[in-house]
Amino acid sequence: MMTRQAITHLICDCDGVLLDSESIALRVLHRELLPLLPAWSGAGGADDGEQEEQRSAALHAAIAHRLGMYTDILLGEVDMQFELGLDAAQAERIHQTVALACGDEALPVPGVVEALQAIRLPRAVASNSDAPRIEAGLRRCGLYPQFAGRIYSGHDVAHPKPAPDVYLAAAAGFGVDPSRCVAVDDSVTGVRAAVAAGMHVLGFTGVAHDRKTMARKLKDAGAHQVFEDMKLFPQLVSELIWLR
Repeated sequence: MMTRQAITHLICDCDGVLLDSESIALRVLHRELLPLLPAWSGAGGADDGEQEEQRSAALHAAIAHRLGMYTDILLGEVDMQFELGLDAAQAERIHQTVALACGDEALPVPGVVEALQAIRLPRAVASNSDAPRIEAGLRRCGLYPQFAGRIYSGHDVAHPKPAPDVYLAAAAGFGVDPSRCVAVDDSVTGVRAAVAAGMHVLGFTGVAHDRKTMARKLKDAGAHQVFEDMKLFPQLVSELIWLR
């Protein structure tokens, strides 16, 4: 039986791990898509308001479940599920609105700056966002110098997450086997990608809307360990570094 090799490199997702932008994307997407829900066709009465709230909650959950996907893929799937009737111009406008909001409002995930300072590993970013958006967010939050030259976007590989391509590209950029890398991701999409790449995967839930539910989903997607406080991050990585 082979023993897992010790971890030598760190690969981080961007939104929801380094930058607290997933909640911004969720809020903006829900706000933009909610008016497009087909009108409730109930017969009227006291239950109509409750039905509308339930549909709003269902839309919110559907968006949250898909965070980490390309925005256009997310929009396409939600459009199909709820029969929103999105046209190309609407989808592009919403895409740009989300990107602008995330770029203008994103802050570092609480505790991530200190955690990264305590982790002495070469590091890269592997994200489904486009490279200019990743770079702009990292610069805004003061994290760019740590990842300069090691930014990998799902837009620049054959297939985005949940395919493993962007994580494999990050490992190849270091010239190391993926099994030597620990990946940190906050979405089901991203965890599946990192697992498929053959990396040790930590699932992060610290900025999730429903941490308990997301922890279960990330474990089900294959995360080896799940944590919600960045204070735990260095210790989890340290344990992998010394694994023999």
